[in-house]
Amino acid sequence: MKRITLLFVVLAMLLAACGAPVTPQSQSPVVLRVGWLGFPDTLNPAYAFLSEAYTIFDLVYSTLLTEGPNGKYMGSLAEAWNVSDDGLRWTFTLRPNIRWHNGEALTIEQVVWNFNTFIQNPDGWVTNSGYVKGFKEARALDERTLQIELEYPISNMEFRVAFLYIVYPKDFESFATPEELQNFTNFNPVGTGAFKINTLDKDQRVILLDTNPDYFDGRAKIDQVIYRTFDNSDALIQALRVGDIDLAVEVPNSAFDAVKQFQGVTAISLSGRSLTELILNSVPEDHDPPPNRNPAITDPVVRLAIAKAINKQDLVDVVLQGHGIPGVSIIPPTLGGGFWFNRNIQDVTFDLDEASRLLEEAGYLLQADGVRAKDGVRLEFRLQYPSDSSNYPRAADMIATWLGKIGIRATPAAVDPDSLMAAVTPNGDYDLVIWGWGSDPDPDFMLSVMTSEQYVEGGWSDSGYSNPVYDELFVKQQKTLDENERQKIVWEMQEIVFNDRPYIVLWYDNTLQAYRSDRFVGFLTYLSGIDSFKSLMNVEPVK
Repeated sequence: MKRITLLFVVLAMLLAACGAPVTPQSQSPVVLRVGWLGFPDTLNPAYAFLSEAYTIFDLVYSTLLTEGPNGKYMGSLAEAWNVSDDGLRWTFTLRPNIRWHNGEALTIEQVVWNFNTFIQNPDGWVTNSGYVKGFKEARALDERTLQIELEYPISNMEFRVAFLYIVYPKDFESFATPEELQNFTNFNPVGTGAFKINTLDKDQRVILLDTNPDYFDGRAKIDQVIYRTFDNSDALIQALRVGDIDLAVEVPNSAFDAVKQFQGVTAISLSGRSLTELILNSVPEDHDPPPNRNPAITDPVVRLAIAKAINKQDLVDVVLQGHGIPGVSIIPPTLGGGFWFNRNIQDVTFDLDEASRLLEEAGYLLQADGVRAKDGVRLEFRLQYPSDSSNYPRAADMIATWLGKIGIRATPAAVDPDSLMAAVTPNGDYDLVIWGWGSDPDPDFMLSVMTSEQYVEGGWSDSGYSNPVYDELFVKQQKTLDENERQKIVWEMQEIVFNDRPYIVLWYDNTLQAYRSDRFVGFLTYLSGIDSFKSLMNVEPVK
């Protein structure tokens, strides 16, 4: 508790020094205090990986379009849009009188600069490269009209532009190389979004945002948002219980039932778009640098044996306390109301005896210490996971125990997320990693994670998986305008990944969150969580 108290002294000093805005109804600002376990790796959209960064992006930056509550896309910076009959030109009309956080007017030339920069510099804007694949050029037709010309008709154009954040050009135009761009942390971003950064203290791991009174879509009902990073989930939940925070965006599964009983607190469990997977090092041998791994992890028999040795239902029951379902495909079953999820894939059955038999027949023989080996290669693997997760330690222990019963020694280890990310992509310095994804609403993003071109510095691929057939299908599904035909391709891609096993998808977890309902109302229960941008725009204090 001492650490929490000291942090709040720091926050109080920050608030006093910043001159928080005053609401019309009160002399005191309305401050929403949010607790989480992570922290953004960067606030540079060219090179961000962690979900915390994208949470802040949604608050600080704007996009042309945004996903609506019914899953359809609605205007954000753009108030109207249309597509040519041949599907090759999309035209967007911007809202009038949009301003950057520094007071400057947003110009059509700045928006054009953004899109052409993303298109022309995929090595620098690597995390944007998939979203602009097939884009040819952006141009201004007049002071409020943007036109994007495509190389070919794109099936999910509205989704694409809804995930391309429009950045302030002066912050980014001076970088001469991809390395310079990607080393820019951008911890003082200028955007057009509903909130603007007031203070970001990476040492204290505190982010303080002010409401943007000039936001083009209307002012938020709160004045400030404070994000605090906690060292562990116990401290986070205790802070919620005693009222030191108003919103916990990551309630541990083991604590959820207890949190539901807290006085003045409402706990919510939502089916979401998240998945947790076991990553199996699939980096090609000729990659630069070459992968550092136990070579046995590339053996399809070993991969199948590992899959058969994991009891996913037990993981859901024990680790998630029932708040989720066993995983199968890289596409969560909630995408498109289940339309994109390949329900025909039959998962391998949990069978330790069969897993042992497969290894024995493949020549991996038990040694005196209980570990199997073949041709001098022992089945000993690192089993790593990011240290900011409350679920992964228990999952790693359970998986290690099951693998031990079939002659595989897996050694669990928690690793700082930034260090683990550097080891995984693009260095391939790992064997097995437990990690998770928050999927986009369209399957395109999760499918892109498995493409060969994404295993680069700053790319999305963490497995290093490379399959030319899969890569061709990825482009094909982007070009397929008929939704039912596109579904067939998306389902085929899921089956390929399932059989090759760069991932073993462990579970689809519910989003567990809680807030002080004695202080705030108005949270919206979207698939993306009650901490989503649209939800925070609707939150207001209890009258």
